[in-house]
Amino acid sequence: MPARCLDRLWRRAATGFAFAFLFGGGAILAPTVFPLVALTSPAGAVRRQRCQHLVHLIFRFYIRMLLVLRVIDLEVEGAERLRDGRGKLVVANHPSLLDVVLLMALMPRAQCIVKKELWESRWLGGMVRGAGYIRNDLDPEALLDACRAALEAGDGIIIFPEGTRTVPGEPVRFRRGFANLATLLEAEVQPVTITCDPPTLIKGEKWWMTPPRRPIFRVMVGDRLDVTGLLGYQYRSLAARKLVRSLEDYFAERLADGKA
Repeated sequence: MPARCLDRLWRRAATGFAFAFLFGGGAILAPTVFPLVALTSPAGAVRRQRCQHLVHLIFRFYIRMLLVLRVIDLEVEGAERLRDGRGKLVVANHPSLLDVVLLMALMPRAQCIVKKELWESRWLGGMVRGAGYIRNDLDPEALLDACRAALEAGDGIIIFPEGTRTVPGEPVRFRRGFANLATLLEAEVQPVTITCDPPTLIKGEKWWMTPPRRPIFRVMVGDRLDVTGLLGYQYRSLAARKLVRSLEDYFAERLADGKA
């Protein structure tokens, strides 16, 4: 059997093992270790930070495992900006199922907005609630207050403005919700461009559909954007539209040039 076929079969088997490890480990840790950390930590910020850091350590180990198993390769530029990404909106494109894992592995203090089903989950709810992740079913005012509190506490909030994984070859199109948050909260925006070559774990693709060669994930952390310059607009909706257009152009340029 050719070496290329053996490599692909190995990556398929290793990918299956990695997913089983992630979901099986999560099903064990979420209802056991995370509640224990919560019970032994002071209520409030300390508890939330410890749980967030535990998620960071788990995902960092997972990414290292993928590298050791030679399932993926990884190149990161500007990682120090994410390690010091406190109090920022971390805005990233979303080409792969691994994107949130990569970002949380790089961010010791990562906050995110999650589906209410995860918050209420029997298996993962302990982790989600312990880390203080924000429910997506809050009313707009409560969601805004929760995001403001997270930023003031020093969390970096991960946002994928596309709302779902990108279809390869299609242009980047962002929803306006993140821009409304950024302008209402007057928060700095930390853009992160992610590419995967060849594409893998994309929207509509099964985990066992491994690409013909080992994919290289590239993560490029750009310069932070200060939105205060947009606040001179009479209407915040205009500022939000301007921010959306600026970031769509930013990501389109970097994805076209392969600068990630």
